[in-house]
Amino acid sequence: MVTHRAGSAYVFGLLLLLGVGLSAAPGHAQEAAPIPNIDNAELLFEEGVAAFERGEYATAHERFRLVSEYELNRKTTAALLMEGKALVQLRRYRDAIDRLEALLNQYAETTYRDEAERLLERARSRLQEETQAQDTLRVGVTLPMGAAEVPLSQALFNGVRLAVDEHNGLRRRYIRPPGLRTEADTFEVYDTARLSGDSLATTDGTTTVAAPSDTVRVDSLRIVAEQVDRPDWVAKMHFRRAGSRPEAARAAVDSLVRLDNVDVILGPLRSRAARPAGARAEAARVPLVAPMATDESVSEGKSHVFQANATIPDRGRAMARAAKNALLIDRVGIIYEEAGGLGARMAEGFRTEARRQDLTVPLSIPLQGARDWSRLATLLEDSTLVETDSLRTRRDSAAIDSLLAETEALYLPVSGRGTAGKIQSALTGLRQILPGRRVLGNAEWHDLPFREAASAVTATYTNGFYVQTDRPAVQRFVRRYRLLTGSSPDELSTNGRRLAYVGYDVARFLLTTLSPSEAGSIPRALRTAPTYEGLGMRIGFQGENGNQALFIHRYRDQQTELLR
Repeated sequence: MVTHRAGSAYVFGLLLLLGVGLSAAPGHAQEAAPIPNIDNAELLFEEGVAAFERGEYATAHERFRLVSEYELNRKTTAALLMEGKALVQLRRYRDAIDRLEALLNQYAETTYRDEAERLLERARSRLQEETQAQDTLRVGVTLPMGAAEVPLSQALFNGVRLAVDEHNGLRRRYIRPPGLRTEADTFEVYDTARLSGDSLATTDGTTTVAAPSDTVRVDSLRIVAEQVDRPDWVAKMHFRRAGSRPEAARAAVDSLVRLDNVDVILGPLRSRAARPAGARAEAARVPLVAPMATDESVSEGKSHVFQANATIPDRGRAMARAAKNALLIDRVGIIYEEAGGLGARMAEGFRTEARRQDLTVPLSIPLQGARDWSRLATLLEDSTLVETDSLRTRRDSAAIDSLLAETEALYLPVSGRGTAGKIQSALTGLRQILPGRRVLGNAEWHDLPFREAASAVTATYTNGFYVQTDRPAVQRFVRRYRLLTGSSPDELSTNGRRLAYVGYDVARFLLTTLSPSEAGSIPRALRTAPTYEGLGMRIGFQGENGNQALFIHRYRDQQTELLR
């Protein structure tokens, strides 16, 4: 590219030196008198052309500037044009625009007019792109819009939109129609015209109804949106729908990359669609954050693809870190359903991280099916089923008993159907043979109906999603969600409610972590960002491409406690 530009400059410079097309004058005055030839200006111009051809644009600009400071001479208009070219090469687009506009305004009949106008258009376009890059973060969103997925996609999109609106300084509010009577115990009315910045109320002479709870249902209220804050930069959303097939997700990402020129992409939902979408984003080197995908293959081996929902193995790794560093446990056994798939992958993740953390896993018990959870007492007596580092130890029931006695806790990652029943059966069996032994688990252990049994073993578990409804920030979100959609997140399905919070948290994490001026370093910014404490999620990549930050809960005194 540099060679091409230098070659073009050489041709243009040669034409200038030959005196082709250099005559220009300010209107009729130039026709009345010949244009003078100033030797010093000629020399400076030649030096400028030579510097331009060598790619020394700062030197070239200085020489052309000096030429234009002389009184009108044969090189004046050519120097202004070349000065504009040098400034464009230096990416000083605003200065280039000033010089080119001066050329066109002062020397309207210049023979360089067509070229100057083309260069001026280019400088203005570059300036606009640069300004946009500094002032706007373009956020692409791609979600499935098939009949079955629409409610879930809409819930997540609503959460994203609320986060973007909040960042951009938008506020929605109720407006009370004249004559509407209000009840003090349902909502309060105040004159927003007295508040600074509420221009709509000032011009309309209306009042705003501020809903302190999520129970307000007044059909006659009007909802308005107003700009109440001016952020340093704004976020702009670009949405592309994805069909039900994985190829459609890839095509949606391709459109976001090529047509919308986005800086970061949020979506799709599932791992099946996130894999091809992530592959396209990786090829284009545009960061993509999958909000819900849990299969590690989505981001594995990629530098620009991230997973906000912890992968299945990462959930086991998180529990191992918590066991060693937060609970100060040194020896943990593992009981998992070998054919269960997810439980086995969490168990493997736990083992992997245990080795890094110097956490000993003296034994593992692979169960062959769901029924084995109710047979733990019998299975532990059969030492040949217990996996240890030594085959000799595995065949020695006394050695197994010794390992069990030394084990401080047992990790039970449960998955599949009927998880509550599996957990209850496991706790019953463990009470018989290892009473009081601490138990570690995964998100399936959350909100169990048999809290007394869980408290007896101080059951401690990881959890990727948790909303504390008494938090003011959560209550504000619920009100804002109702203002946007007309309904509360609690009125959605279980999955829809979760996705509404996930959309807000993932988007809010991106908007508080990234900035348009650093769009080229987004992957590094995401990996090194401090842990985001959201409404329903903790997000922290900690140098990885998968979310490593989970909630840690425990049961004590028949209550669930949040440890982290």
